[in-house]
Amino acid sequence: MRYDLYCDESRQDLLVKKSSINRNNRYVCIGGIMLKRENREMIKSNIKELKEKYSVHGELKWGNVSNNKIDFYLELIDMFFKYDDLDFRTIVIDATEVDNDTFNESDHELGYYKFYYQLLVHWITSNNKYYVFTDYKTNKDKYRLKELKRILNLACRAECIEIIQPINSKESLLLQLQNVLMGAVGYKFNYGKEGISSAKKEIIRRIEMHLGHEIMPTSKNCKKFNIFKITLRKGRL
Repeated sequence: MRYDLYCDESRQDLLVKKSSINRNNRYVCIGGIMLKRENREMIKSNIKELKEKYSVHGELKWGNVSNNKIDFYLELIDMFFKYDDLDFRTIVIDATEVDNDTFNESDHELGYYKFYYQLLVHWITSNNKYYVFTDYKTNKDKYRLKELKRILNLACRAECIEIIQPINSKESLLLQLQNVLMGAVGYKFNYGKEGISSAKKEIIRRIEMHLGHEIMPTSKNCKKFNIFKITLRKGRL
């Protein structure tokens, strides 16, 4: 089978600027959605139809969730859960536990891509082919994505990763959908039940209704909506 993965991150600045960490700004998310490549255009078409139905223009993202667009975003969530072969996974990182100086030679970019590896390596299998699309990110080492692809293929013992390619999130409805799902997870972890946005809390409740439980860490074999809250121990990352 051939699969597309659309990946992005949230609050990644906390991995560098520890001074920005506070009670409601502590957890970083790196996540993605996976879908069968043959279903890509159909899902994109459905998102476009939803946008037209609710007269929603511009980029879809968690930061744009508001009361005047709540019906659109609720139906977008329903659409995600409608598809059996459209899956979400995110790794949740407690930024207070990250020690790049000790374990990554003070290279926060290296540490960041180690987390990206953790997101993907437990999600892919050697008998499939994957096309990975990430949001554009400026790297000081221009070979980071190429190296990530090489190491993932070594881990799979197969050339299962066909490409890892940066794209512009403004031009990708699937990357935007991923941003909404990941934003909900990050909001729940950072604010708990104390979030100040009623619209965002309503989106979280809709996700939790579909899940049948609160947004929280899941087991490794949870397929549809997988949340891996990584615990960093001495000697790791």
